Amino acid sequence: MISSKEELVAQASQIEEKEEQIKFIMNYFLENIQYNYAYLFAKGYAEGSISKVSSMYGLSINKTRIDGDSEFSITQSAVEGESKIHEDILDIRDKNSDDYNKFVEELRSYVTDVIKSHINNEIIVSKSVDSVMNQIEKCLREKSTIKYNDMDIECNNDISKVLIDFILKPKDYFPPEYDNGLIKSGVCEDYTNYLVDLFKELGFEAHNIGGTSELGHAWVIVKVGGEYKSVDLTRAVFIRDGFKGIPKEQTSEDWLYTDLDKMFTMQKTRTITEIDGRKLESIISGKNYSAENFSELMNEISKTEPTIRSLVKNALEGRITVDDIRNAEKEQQRNNAARDEENLNIETD
Repeated sequence: MISSKEELVAQASQIEEKEEQIKFIMNYFLENIQYNYAYLFAKGYAEGSISKVSSMYGLSINKTRIDGDSEFSITQSAVEGESKIHEDILDIRDKNSDDYNKFVEELRSYVTDVIKSHINNEIIVSKSVDSVMNQIEKCLREKSTIKYNDMDIECNNDISKVLIDFILKPKDYFPPEYDNGLIKSGVCEDYTNYLVDLFKELGFEAHNIGGTSELGHAWVIVKVGGEYKSVDLTRAVFIRDGFKGIPKEQTSEDWLYTDLDKMFTMQKTRTITEIDGRKLESIISGKNYSAENFSELMNEISKTEPTIRSLVKNALEGRITVDDIRNAEKEQQRNNAARDEENLNIETD
């Protein structure tokens, strides 16, 4: 039984074959990690998104008021974008404005239906619904004091503000969980950030990949034996949990460790748009992927200047000075300008 990151690394290090090390790590997490489906609900998954909200809060009569709550509530409205989940829940609020218990009952039923539309696993659905509802009720009960016509007015949060906060800052409410250095739950970007660091600790060349599956996605690409392999823990966990819409013939093992060309074949909508935070000039998909071209791209990326973040880390450890960081930043700006001018000349020609 592995109880810490140190134990996991130690056991993996005892395996001679590099490929088997990766498979050992991935099988461990497939058996032990949870996906945070409450986070997906908070983001309004597949139901649209709100990209901009009013900078001014509104004040209204508290429509979800129970004993001990304030008479007024703080509201917030969307300026750009929309979310069906957000609108549906506001309708539930308005329909049950005089009965808090009925509001909670109907809201729980609605949250259950939304999560069940994605996951075919009753236990996971139940736990996810509990997580969402506990956070909603906690946020609804929070109180603030605001100035209104020179008066201090005590307010609760309206469900409109709670849901918009969820959409814009989901990790504040549904963060990843860790125990003794091991990630226990999270979403794709949490898995990816963790695994990249873990694989590097084991001596692998590993990269944080951004792109799309059905929606925005993050996963790992790792180099083994001179070849780049895809490591997608999220997709493997989805299959394990009964996430709907994935072809039944695919298995978790198909996604834990696979060739890039097979990855693109298994999911036609898969694309790579950035590598280690660097946006690519051309999106990579199954239509234009080749192992040779990808290796050339990765060689180019590995030759680029260190990021400012890594330079800052080195400075904190006393290996370089602040002046070195400033000079590197200026050099990077000059290189970027030269590359932009070169691209412009190519387009003009």
